[in-house]
Amino acid sequence: MKVRSYTIQQLKKGPKARCRDWRFWAVTDAGRRSLRWHGTWTDAQDAIKVWVSQLEREVPDSEQFGAYAASWALWRAESGDYAPNTLANDRRNVAALCRSPLAGMKLGEIAPDDCRAALLWLKRNPVKGEGELSGATLAKFHNCLHSIFQQAVDDGRIPRNPLSSVKQPKVDTPEKEALSPVELQLLLNRVDELPLDGRTMSLYLMACLGLRRAEACALLDADVHDGLAHVHQAVKEKSGTVGAPKSASGIRVLPMSERLQRKVDEWREARRVLGFGDAEYLACNTRGGLLSPQLLHRWWAGDSTHVAVRDTIGCPGMTLHQLRHSNLSMMARYMSPFDLQRWAGWSSIAPARIYIHDDLDSVKFAVACAWDALECTKSAPGKAKGQNASV
Repeated sequence: MKVRSYTIQQLKKGPKARCRDWRFWAVTDAGRRSLRWHGTWTDAQDAIKVWVSQLEREVPDSEQFGAYAASWALWRAESGDYAPNTLANDRRNVAALCRSPLAGMKLGEIAPDDCRAALLWLKRNPVKGEGELSGATLAKFHNCLHSIFQQAVDDGRIPRNPLSSVKQPKVDTPEKEALSPVELQLLLNRVDELPLDGRTMSLYLMACLGLRRAEACALLDADVHDGLAHVHQAVKEKSGTVGAPKSASGIRVLPMSERLQRKVDEWREARRVLGFGDAEYLACNTRGGLLSPQLLHRWWAGDSTHVAVRDTIGCPGMTLHQLRHSNLSMMARYMSPFDLQRWAGWSSIAPARIYIHDDLDSVKFAVACAWDALECTKSAPGKAKGQNASV
């Protein structure tokens, strides 16, 4: 195995002379490798050379987990079936898994206990800093590991997936808060007070149609007509190019509210006056071109040189993606699960567990409507065949 570079990471703050906790890193042709080591700085400098020599004598085995995981990620990249963001996540996850004790183990020898031990090792050995990894990050590693082993099962390398009996780490990321329908209306009222441009138009598209920011920026002007928005592309945030949406389910036709339609008409007239009425994208930038999702985020959340727009309209800390959460939570009260899946652009209804938030006022309203309807049925003259008039 060829070692391209190596370094020593100090794990405890303070002078090197007093530190006794280090991690060795090596970049090899088979991926990144690491080793935790205890001792003085002088001894660490000698020890890493011995470790590198040992690595260079290793012969990668295609049946080892590390080599198979690397080939799995390469196959997914070459298939053309996955988005750039997905492939970037694959690379990060595989790199992390190949730091774990699983890397040098034979595929057929890995048991559920080995998987649990590897996840625990990753939790206690983060790449940067001290402490432990979050449950959300470990859950991503678990999902990637499960996919790798499942591919190995499909390839006939192993008889069963050892991760099938390993419980996924609990996701501990705080749930995003969704605005209530009234709060969402108030937010749009505040957005109305901002200068009308492509950025404020993007906010309207996300809040009224539940679009992702990459979809809002890539929505073609020609695809918004007759009260409908035809969504069929998105901006690839890694490259800045426009292509297919996150999945095939992202291609959808969405009816617009009267409020959104009025805002679209107002913006088109403003563009005509500004001299770029024939812009290709609806929520275009100030030159009539494609609005970058990253620039939209910096405008909304602020940076070292710009005040966050969300602060100026009384929404400190709110993310752009919460507009999508808020819209989907509101629309879920009026749609069947199938219609909501189509509206959101999901491949399945499973994401509803994340996006749809509790709304006690909506539940109270539903209870009132249900019982009012029941009372109307009881008091109505006559009754349907087979219906029992008593309750």
